[in-house]
Amino acid sequence: MADLGERLSMSEYTLAPEVLLTPNGVQTDAAISVSAGQITAVGPASARPDAVSLPGRAIIPGFVDAHTHVGQIFGKALIGGEPAQIWRRIWHPMERDMDEEACYITAKWAFWESMRGGFTKVVNYGLNGSEKNAGVHRAAVETGIRLVSACGLDEFSGDSGTGSGNHSLSTILERVDEHIEDCAPYPLISPSVCCSSFIGNAPETLTALSEAAAARGMILQIHSNEHFPEVHECVLRFGKRPTELLHAEGVLGSHVLLHHTTLVAEPEIELIAETDTATSYNPLASVWKGNAVAPALRFAQRGVRFGVGSDTTSADAFRNLMAAEACQRVEHGLPVADFSCGAAWTWVDAATVGGASATGGDGKHGPLEVGMAADFLILDMMQPECLPSHDFEWELVRYYNRDQIEAVVIAGQPRMLGSKPVGWDPSDLMAKGLPEAEKITGNPEIVRCHGPSSRYRPSR
Repeated sequence: MADLGERLSMSEYTLAPEVLLTPNGVQTDAAISVSAGQITAVGPASARPDAVSLPGRAIIPGFVDAHTHVGQIFGKALIGGEPAQIWRRIWHPMERDMDEEACYITAKWAFWESMRGGFTKVVNYGLNGSEKNAGVHRAAVETGIRLVSACGLDEFSGDSGTGSGNHSLSTILERVDEHIEDCAPYPLISPSVCCSSFIGNAPETLTALSEAAAARGMILQIHSNEHFPEVHECVLRFGKRPTELLHAEGVLGSHVLLHHTTLVAEPEIELIAETDTATSYNPLASVWKGNAVAPALRFAQRGVRFGVGSDTTSADAFRNLMAAEACQRVEHGLPVADFSCGAAWTWVDAATVGGASATGGDGKHGPLEVGMAADFLILDMMQPECLPSHDFEWELVRYYNRDQIEAVVIAGQPRMLGSKPVGWDPSDLMAKGLPEAEKITGNPEIVRCHGPSSRYRPSR
């Protein structure tokens, strides 16, 4: 491992794994060359005598967490058994009063978990201002993860618990421009603006915000069609379903990333596809805390750009990958005896290169091809769960585990070796993080309806 770490720390290197997962699928006898953080060559290993041979190892693109909330990382276990709409009762009071240091600690903890789970890029959702993002950005720089950073101000607060109330469009755009400046010094951090759809904003504000994001070349993140109350309220107020409303107001487009879209109707899928809007598919969130499973197989069939998100469930990319396929199989495949359910490559691509595209990575990072940033994982193939190997991509979906990650490489540099971060000591973070976690999750405004599992164990 030390020799591998030294090699990956060089400015230039060439690796020849047993398996290389490229945009054309699984390749053997292949080598990948990296220089100054970018992929400079992909070709036959036999033509590269200088390549470091990695027998029994696979190199795959890094996983992308297309949707999560890094400020919620300490509250994961509070949501067990809770009914949907937990953002009102748990997430909002938990995150609302966090200061810069709390944001730094929670973000660094979240990024540590994410890289341990194979994520090389994380898309954060939040209505952060500069102070909170200063902590998040410091954590991203120290860990070396690729980040889509979040900012926002909802126009109305009402009872939605998402905004701080009655902000003008000019004030919102000032926040957006300030956020762009805050992200500019960091090559691995890109800006985005977040809003809560019609729940926190008037339709004309959404239109203006979308136009502003497009003009600035940044992603606009919107939760849409996630829960039944949202769909019902939108129909009652506007006579349209949420995605229909966004389309009618001119909000959708290639710069927009919709989150969840679990309750989209067929006409809404068509609108998403026609406008080249992207979406995040969050299967574990559906299983653990949602109302429904997004029709991700239909997204794939219609050419919708989508990635796989964790939504602060498990920061284990392999668990999310398995859930992505399994949820489609249970929800859509089994009723019609579709045993392929898109085949393994659909879900592998969605969790890696598809997620990169959906979150603003086109032409920059994602696929292992020349000109792209060198974001990849080195996996140990020589484990009993994956042997004998007959179909590498199906094995990725169903059998690989995060303990098989030997290296997490971002922009050509090792950020994790084995389960250990490179360049910083997690024990220091744990010493700060655990007391902070007690404080954050001890907020008296947090309401748990279900409560701990032990409450429901019958007495003996």
